[in-house]
Amino acid sequence: MTQITTLIPAYKKEYLRDVFLGLRRQTFKDFKVIVSDDSPGQVITDMIRSRHWGNLTDELHLTVVRGPGNARRNHEQLLDLWSGQSPLVHFHLDDDIIYPEFYRTHVSVHAAAPCSASVSQRWLSHDDGAPAWTLPLPALVHECPGHVFQLSPEELFNSTVATCDNWLGELSNIVLSAEAAMRYPRSPVVDLNYYGLMDIGTLLQASVAEPVTFIREYLGVFRQNAQQTTQSAATSTHGGRVGFLAWVTYALAAWRDGHISGEKAVQAIGIATRRIVHHFSESPEMAPYFALLERNAGSLDQFYDGYRQFWLALLASHPGTSPGTGQPLPSAVDTQVATTA
Repeated sequence: MTQITTLIPAYKKEYLRDVFLGLRRQTFKDFKVIVSDDSPGQVITDMIRSRHWGNLTDELHLTVVRGPGNARRNHEQLLDLWSGQSPLVHFHLDDDIIYPEFYRTHVSVHAAAPCSASVSQRWLSHDDGAPAWTLPLPALVHECPGHVFQLSPEELFNSTVATCDNWLGELSNIVLSAEAAMRYPRSPVVDLNYYGLMDIGTLLQASVAEPVTFIREYLGVFRQNAQQTTQSAATSTHGGRVGFLAWVTYALAAWRDGHISGEKAVQAIGIATRRIVHHFSESPEMAPYFALLERNAGSLDQFYDGYRQFWLALLASHPGTSPGTGQPLPSAVDTQVATTA
């Protein structure tokens, strides 16, 4: 069985050369790649078919399928296509970069001690992809003398959810166990889960089964560019609203599950709400949320019940976040591209 399946939700063709180059230069070779092409007009598929990147794609165990036309659905489709085919899973976003020892290091961490996910440090860059800066790490990381250490669920939740701070990073610097990949949070139907932000939500959901292992080594680059959903223009979109509200969702779900105290949950909701007010004070879609806060300011239980209904209705209101699609999975035949090393 192949050790790792690399899942690439592809949209931005401009950076894919660096993605394929990083994969080609991995010192650990036992991986296969599935690209789900969400680019306009399937241009990425055409570029791979015409060997635009030459032997960078020729020498990869690569399969290309048609994307569903939505970023969140694209991630879910890729997981459905993977369907347990390998012990480890890596989401490689189309504008990030991994270094040659990325897979070897992550595989060794999973082999050394069971974990739901391994997370390595990453540089941040401007559009050119050159390492330029990094984000601060919490005290619990600095106080740990080891190169690799495991986070308990309580350490993970209190250092992220309680402060609304995703210090761990993005999907590109995470390798998931098969069990964790199968627990990837999907849009809920009945109650809150850790759906909302694809990276930190995945780690929170996975950590309940097994610890998350943090690697204090820079093994990749998170590229900042204008097309990202985290940029300021995205705050006017449904996805932007879901992303900001996700921290409220996580605070309530973590409190319900006993991972943070009621006091920490209230603290997190306050932090998230200040950010929401800053970005969405005039947004009519957020008016029900502000009304919920006013009506239930004195009771976390009552706020939970009201917010759950609001959150589920918000997700169901948009095809990109509504539960289930009912669409059949694509195959490589759909795009007539299937390249095997």
